[in-house]
Amino acid sequence: METKYTVFTQAYGTVGGRLDGFLGETVGNVIAQVAGPLRLALVLYVILYGFAILRGAINEPLMDFAVRSIKLTIIYLLATTQAYSHFVTDPIFHTLPDALAEAVGGAPTQDAGGSFDRFIGQTAWMADRITEQAEPWELMDWLMATAVWISGALAAALGFGIVLVAKVALALLIALGPIFIGLALFEATRRWFFGWLSQAVNYLILFALIFAVFQLVLAMVADQWETLQAQDAMAAGFAFIALSLLGSIFFLQTPTLAAGIAGGASLGIRDFFGAGSIATRAVSGRWRR
Repeated sequence: METKYTVFTQAYGTVGGRLDGFLGETVGNVIAQVAGPLRLALVLYVILYGFAILRGAINEPLMDFAVRSIKLTIIYLLATTQAYSHFVTDPIFHTLPDALAEAVGGAPTQDAGGSFDRFIGQTAWMADRITEQAEPWELMDWLMATAVWISGALAAALGFGIVLVAKVALALLIALGPIFIGLALFEATRRWFFGWLSQAVNYLILFALIFAVFQLVLAMVADQWETLQAQDAMAAGFAFIALSLLGSIFFLQTPTLAAGIAGGASLGIRDFFGAGSIATRAVSGRWRR
């Protein structure tokens, strides 16, 4: 069903363009502020750690120290050079949301606003059908049409609002990303990096879940559309309101579901890094023996 409404399409395109401009400017400023202190901290850490190894205060082979230094250098370069745009900004803000939304919801994110506009078009058609033969004094028909508009607009606005919240939150996390990636250099501050990473995973999952839920709502409306068209206008209005309210309930549950999934994912990431550290220490101990 074609729709004349493009409000959500235009809003999504406008917000996406503004966020791209915001990231292009803000990330560069954050990197410029972070690069100097982070470089100084890294140099001091490597010097002091190497000196401690030479004095025997830390029992670690020089090869392990060299590998550690290379890893720290890679993290530093990721947080303070153009590599951040290629390996963090583009994947998190564009590639992963597009891929997740297309895989889970069956539509690329460029169609996000269009999906909500199609739903508003269906809402408008249902409301018009109820009122097209209603007389001015037939109050129930006008109240039903108003309820259809309110329920449909509420469901669309709620879902679209959560999409924008996830998009804006991802942009803010990416803008501050160089700081938190820099904190991954040191054991004492690494938990802040994992907190940042878990939040990024949370909003990526939320982004994908909203698309999945809205595609489910559209599929339910599409499955019932012929029945709604054939039914009495008032009965069809009640059915459409029920579907819209059901979609709103689904939308309200997605943040909790995404947080639960992301919590498990962040624990898995921590366990992976912890297992890597344990394996490294085990190999180092075996090498010393």
